[in-house]
Amino acid sequence: MKKWKKILFGILMVAFITTGYGFYMYTKKPADVRTLSANYELSTAALIEDYNKDETAANVKYLDKVIAVKGKVKEIKLEQATGQATVVLDSGDPMAAVTCSFYNEELASVKKLTEGSEIVIKGKCTGKLMDVVLNKCSIEK
Repeated sequence: MKKWKKILFGILMVAFITTGYGFYMYTKKPADVRTLSANYELSTAALIEDYNKDETAANVKYLDKVIAVKGKVKEIKLEQATGQATVVLDSGDPMAAVTCSFYNEELASVKKLTEGSEIVIKGKCTGKLMDVVLNKCSIEK
């Protein structure tokens, strides 16, 4: 009978630990990209060129990684209602650009930007639709 109590206690402990770990992972907040260092630093033209050459290989290299991209501001979009800011960086390719969506707290920094200015933006790459998309961005320089 003692053997069954030990087995039952072991099963309950494993269930308790598994439940605790599951709850921790469920409530864990994602890492703040602003505090992470960039895996890659490159120009917008180089990023677009990599995606135009071979999108699959570029996704393997950049997808879900933090990258710092240097380029000229082509367009600034500010949505006052939601506080969402988006900056489009020129790549030199008329068919593609780099679209950067920012944290809501970055709205004031984005408002200071001017079109045509050279800038470095760090964000998490989510792949290419028509443009290469970076999310959770912050202004580096």
